[in-house]
Amino acid sequence: MTSEITFTKGHGTENDFVLVADADGTWDPGADVVAWLCDRRAGIGADGLVRAVRSAAEPAAAQWAEQAEWFMDYRNADGSVAEMCGNGVRVFAEFLLQQGLLPEAAATGEWFAVATRAGVKRLRREGEGSWTADLGPWHLTGGRRALVDGSDALVHVEGLDGVARPALSVDLGNPHTVVALPDEDELASADLTRAPQVQPEPPHGTNVELVVPVDAIDVNGDGDADIGDVSMRVHERGSGETRSCGTGACAAVLATRAWAGEGAPGVWRVRVPGGRLVVTVAAGSTLTEGTVWLSGPARLVATGTVTLPG
Repeated sequence: MTSEITFTKGHGTENDFVLVADADGTWDPGADVVAWLCDRRAGIGADGLVRAVRSAAEPAAAQWAEQAEWFMDYRNADGSVAEMCGNGVRVFAEFLLQQGLLPEAAATGEWFAVATRAGVKRLRREGEGSWTADLGPWHLTGGRRALVDGSDALVHVEGLDGVARPALSVDLGNPHTVVALPDEDELASADLTRAPQVQPEPPHGTNVELVVPVDAIDVNGDGDADIGDVSMRVHERGSGETRSCGTGACAAVLATRAWAGEGAPGVWRVRVPGGRLVVTVAAGSTLTEGTVWLSGPARLVATGTVTLPG
């Protein structure tokens, strides 16, 4: 027996997704089906699958049903379950809007809530095809000790002269390990076709970000940096190298800010292969914990039906 589903294809800075509306939670794809859908040769092709289901109909989100009507069920390209996706949650919001599943106030710029496996996140529409996501709390995994030491892990990346690099771990509801590189040439030479080796090995795997500080902008002309600027590449757990990673962009900023110390900017531009994102560290955040916002585009590019294997 075969079955058909209706899907939408979308992306946020070329971090792309297959999106499926399953309001009543009747479709629970296995890892093999997700991997097939995300396969760029045999399936539709994507970095992950996003399923839109009402929180009340999803056991993983039932506890948040009164706060958030919709749950973003996110699966990596290999079919594994993930806690969150910063680009994906913006594309999810655009998808809900297109499907007529958002209240009118959300379409005109008021905050609304979405449930994820990393908790409830808030989103706000900034204009056509542009959203800000309040990704909520974050913290340095190694806490104050990691801040003082400047690192809490070592990462070996193919193409970077065989030397393990010090890295800083950041928890955004999903795990990240950030490595600072000295220049764009070294960033370009990194081979992310293979997963970087991280020691100590995180128990649930990790996304690995390579980051290069680019510039800082003095908006007010007072000699202080008001906006930071970094370039980033990422190897995502369960997906490989992607053109962008929203929570990864936040992690790259938070680690860079920790290395920069007190007085570092609170607003950052992040250059990824797929475009540009803006990360804002909320007032009151310290160098080891706080709240972070992510702003950027969300594009829906195609809809269709597909016959599932089996």
